[in-house]
Amino acid sequence: MDSQWMPPEVPSALPLGKANIYPLDEPHAISCSLPTWDSVFGVCRQEEWVMKHVEWNYPRFYINKPLRELSTAVLHRLKITDENITCLLFASRPDAQQCITSFDSSSPNETCHFFIPESSHWASFSAAIFSTDLIEEAMTFWRNTGSGLSMRHATYCLQEFGYMESDSSNSEFQTSAPQKRAPDRTPDTTWIHSATTTMLNLKSFITQLATSNKSGQLPVPPSDVFLFPTGMNAIHTLSQTLSSLNPTPTAIAYGWLYPETVDVLRSTWKTISYKAGNSSDLDALESLLESGHQVHVLFCELPSNVTLSCPDIHRIRELADRYGFIVVCDDTVAGFVNIDVLPYADVVVTSLTKGFSGSSNVTGGSIVINPNSTHHDSIHNALSKTNTTCFPGDIQTLLTNSATLYQRTETANENTLALLPLLTTHPSIKTVNHPSIHPTAGIYNSLRKPTGGYTNTLSIIFHNPLSAELFYNALNVCKGTSFGTNFTIAVPYIVLANFYTREKVAGYVPDHVIRVSVGVEDVKGIMGRVREALGVVEGVELGMGMGGD
Repeated sequence: MDSQWMPPEVPSALPLGKANIYPLDEPHAISCSLPTWDSVFGVCRQEEWVMKHVEWNYPRFYINKPLRELSTAVLHRLKITDENITCLLFASRPDAQQCITSFDSSSPNETCHFFIPESSHWASFSAAIFSTDLIEEAMTFWRNTGSGLSMRHATYCLQEFGYMESDSSNSEFQTSAPQKRAPDRTPDTTWIHSATTTMLNLKSFITQLATSNKSGQLPVPPSDVFLFPTGMNAIHTLSQTLSSLNPTPTAIAYGWLYPETVDVLRSTWKTISYKAGNSSDLDALESLLESGHQVHVLFCELPSNVTLSCPDIHRIRELADRYGFIVVCDDTVAGFVNIDVLPYADVVVTSLTKGFSGSSNVTGGSIVINPNSTHHDSIHNALSKTNTTCFPGDIQTLLTNSATLYQRTETANENTLALLPLLTTHPSIKTVNHPSIHPTAGIYNSLRKPTGGYTNTLSIIFHNPLSAELFYNALNVCKGTSFGTNFTIAVPYIVLANFYTREKVAGYVPDHVIRVSVGVEDVKGIMGRVREALGVVEGVELGMGMGGD
């Protein structure tokens, strides 16, 4: 592997709060090291002993340094000295406005737009200004919409902030630029002028990846690919867009979905959940449809993040054709290289932050509309009216990172398959979830591309919850937020993603499940680290007289 983007040896678990990224000094990391079970609980509770060490973290859950610095500059410019007033930053005015209108409060809130007159619109952003009492509501909006200003965009705006004016409905927030640029100090804007080409190049690459090789399927044109600053923003925008097409929208959340996806659906739609995503759930859905209940869209993941199960997309497609609803499939775990799901979905959404990028240094999302879909025109027309801002620096980073996508995917797939026998035969482990060995493997195989594999993501359920904690603490690989990274990374997924509802969801997924995203390092090194951690579990279980069952 090219050591410029991946170390040949397995990176060790980093100290608490350090950025999970390679090279280690790279900025804009999207993953925070959480090396112990207790540290995962601590970050979920926002406990000081953890938070004071955090350098970089997943941008939808944490305000990283460039945004904190820009926010401080905004409050200073607007002469806001009241510590009870704060702000969040967005790329567009509508997003900032939506943030403050989402508050369940009558307290006064404002937006303020910063820009350079007669200059590139990239030197601009908007601030939502509100009482600190509303920070939890504001962060819920930030997290569920994924529309916050990106780290690269914030860094650029910091550089240009002295030349920006501000505009607001509040006259006190209307300011002139404190600096004027000298004629001979014009910044290099080459990257801005190439932004359109870079965007088209990324879309074109995705069209190649997404176009089905099945007979009778039309090729995906770049116009059917829509890019977003985050995967969640793609889901949020799509949900809002589709609900606008129906006066009484009803959505199906099918199978085990990412929690924020369900939150987004429930904020707009009457949502019916079928969490198990098995044949009984499909029978129940079919009975619901036969009774005359109108369903407009079904969201599913293939395979599901953490359970690694595959919904019966063939039967779902049959029901959709019969009853006229739209099928949306999130293929992030498997990715474009491994499976061909487009013939069975009207829309495919993907978080480009994960395996597509691999480098843990950028966020992004995409929507691909199936050109064969009977709903194509209505979906395309509606999405074309949305206003989404993707910073050119992020698009360029995604394009650069994805150049090694095929090589990385193949290697990570192979490494994962090599690791499975060690896990599936270990007496301390109750279940290993992976598409290749899951009861729904037949469905996955029916979608697998000729050169595709089974993904690099698996999940482990130990017989004893304590053993899971022991294993995680002893596992000497990167640990923390995100997955699909070039390096192996693990996390107790339910604790992190469903912290406040983990007891409620325990009937579907136990809270001690550990998700492992296998990297492209030397596979012997990965297996050696896993063996060492299992050895710690064996020793403690033997000493405590703990049995497998």
